[in-house]
Amino acid sequence: MAEAPDHPTAERQTALLSWIQQFAPYGVVTLDESYLVQSWNHWMELHSGLTFADVAGKSLFTLFAELRERRVVANFERALRGEASVLSSALHRYLLPLPSPFRAPGVDRMLQTARIAPLFADGKSCGIVLVIEDVTQREHQAETLSRQHRHDELLSWALAHLLKTEQPRKAIRQIFFKIAEQLDFNGFLIYLRDLETGDLHLHAAGGIPLNLEPEFTQCPFRGVLSAKSEDICVLSSVQTRVEPELSALKKAGISAAVVIPLVANEHDLGVLCFSTWTHESIATDELELVKKIGQFLATALDRERTNRQLHHAKERLSDDARLLEKRVHERTVRLQEMVSELETFSYTIAHDLREPVRGMSGFCEILLEDFADDLPDEAKAIVQRIARASSRMESLTHDLLEFSKVSQQEIALSPVEIEPIIEELAVLRPPGVRHAITVRAPLLRVRAHHELLQQVFSNLVDNAIKFVHPGATPRITIYTELVSQASPNLRSRALVFSSTELAPTEALTAPVEASVRSIRIWVADEGIGIAPEIHQKIFGVFERGVHSEPYEGTGIGLAIVARAVQRMRGTCGVESAVGKGSRFWLELPAA
Repeated sequence: MAEAPDHPTAERQTALLSWIQQFAPYGVVTLDESYLVQSWNHWMELHSGLTFADVAGKSLFTLFAELRERRVVANFERALRGEASVLSSALHRYLLPLPSPFRAPGVDRMLQTARIAPLFADGKSCGIVLVIEDVTQREHQAETLSRQHRHDELLSWALAHLLKTEQPRKAIRQIFFKIAEQLDFNGFLIYLRDLETGDLHLHAAGGIPLNLEPEFTQCPFRGVLSAKSEDICVLSSVQTRVEPELSALKKAGISAAVVIPLVANEHDLGVLCFSTWTHESIATDELELVKKIGQFLATALDRERTNRQLHHAKERLSDDARLLEKRVHERTVRLQEMVSELETFSYTIAHDLREPVRGMSGFCEILLEDFADDLPDEAKAIVQRIARASSRMESLTHDLLEFSKVSQQEIALSPVEIEPIIEELAVLRPPGVRHAITVRAPLLRVRAHHELLQQVFSNLVDNAIKFVHPGATPRITIYTELVSQASPNLRSRALVFSSTELAPTEALTAPVEASVRSIRIWVADEGIGIAPEIHQKIFGVFERGVHSEPYEGTGIGLAIVARAVQRMRGTCGVESAVGKGSRFWLELPAA
């Protein structure tokens, strides 16, 4: 007795076939061995526009004649032999030419992945089953992502290329050819603006017939660009446009173009144009790409312009510096010549005056000694005044000669011990003066010229002995200290003087760092002092303190000190107040 059929299984199969027929998200078609349609599900009706009644019993190759032209018949023949095959959208795009339900530019047919497989009954092939899947949206999204990736790579390459080049103008052709590999552009034009005149000049062109290049000498886009200089301009369907300025583009066969103003840092640098012969318009994503490339190029051109201006400015500055250096050198030479002539003149005058001054002094002595009885008292007084004036003039000429010698003599600096110089000066003075000099040992060694330094100390000590209150005993203290920073040069008239309050300054005994390279020598006294307002004057020739009229002198001694210290590469100054003594200081390189 035969078993009863499995009714639940048959019901499931019926339900499955009903679902495939009514609700399956893909197309299912069955054919017999003669390729006649046996089933045609709802998905196929929806996407083909043909009902089952329209196609039942008809040959699939009659319904879709292009199947034979597309050479897919072999796949159907293999299915009848029991072999299944798959047609991918990448190779075949689609199996049946169905309209695309996904609206996108350039997509008019549904992209499909199709399976052509044998249909078996009782263990043998009895027909063919087709399973068609719509992959249009998926493929379009994948293509969009791939295109975006290629665009990003192109932008990265263009940015890196423009950043590393010092001459972006020469890189434009290379950039265009790289763009043309991925985008459907056939030509480019670039016009750069003359920053002085504001005129646009054709800098480079590509993809334009040689015989038409003269037509593009003048920029054809000035009349179509937006009032906002940074807005790009898209020219679609150029061949149908009537603007007269586009005649050159029409002659060149250009069908669409995009014009990108090159603006960076508010500088209008020019215009970049990409054009095509094959499309009436340019895709939005391509517009964004070329706009960014235009921004990159504008930035690079602005950087080049800035670098060029900076280079020209450096050249002008260098030329000005050389000219200034030349003028300074020429004026320094003239000044040195004038100083040398003045020093020679002063030396000559001082030397030549000594003989007549001595003669005048001698005649005065003869008059006073040999003819004193014959001269009235008034005449004697006049002769005595002439003698005193002659004596003063002789002192002046002597000091002038000393000053000239200090300025003109050749010197060589070497380590000098200060204490032996002070001892020698003290020995040559009267005993009372020797006891007035106090030395705070040790006196640090300096780099100096022995004879000039000896003359400096001699002048300072003599001044300290001379400028004391009447009846007072001179007291002189000499000591040294280390200083970490030299004071300004006296001859620059940028003297630095300390407070007029005199406070005892002891020599430094703490260890000093290696950066200390100057020695300050102090010569302090308890004399009449010097008013602060004349501190800077007393080191000039013939300058004397206002409180020093009762004291003899020529006003050249401190000038000799300043000149000698200057020639030894040092500086000098004074700290003093009226009635509180003076402290003269010298700064010389440490030995």
